[in-house]
Amino acid sequence: MPMKWKIYRIVCILQMLASSIFAIIALIDFLRHANVGDFMRFVLFTSMFLLTILATNILNTNYPDVPVTGRQKTNFNRLFLLNFLFLVFLFGIIFADYRQLAALAELLARPILKLPIELFGSLIINLAILAFQLYILYGLYELRRELYFNFRRKEFEFERGQAL
Repeated sequence: MPMKWKIYRIVCILQMLASSIFAIIALIDFLRHANVGDFMRFVLFTSMFLLTILATNILNTNYPDVPVTGRQKTNFNRLFLLNFLFLVFLFGIIFADYRQLAALAELLARPILKLPIELFGSLIINLAILAFQLYILYGLYELRRELYFNFRRKEFEFERGQAL
């Protein structure tokens, strides 16, 4: 397996860990406060978790030359499209974090970049999750293309027998 897919698998595992932790936190917040925002965060991070499971499953079972078909293809298409929708919500979370930092900076009468680094934790983590998610979505697209290309190039035994 090429190094790019090994790195991809590591990113998927890191994203699984991060999204599962944030999904649990969002579920606990939803159970405490019962508001729509926490429920949407729970659905967002759960969807991201499911997509990373699907990505590692496709990488493990289909690589190098088995195309995505049947039920796996249906699940892939649904989760892939849903994650584009949920990226909008992730951007919303990032903008909300930034607005909170801007309000805090205004309250303290300091520039936002002069705030202590500890206050940027949530923003940095959410930006990392966004970067990982974009990488995973792009990697899934490339993986599917590569699987299909490798399948089309694959030489079957009956084809080798005729060439002789």
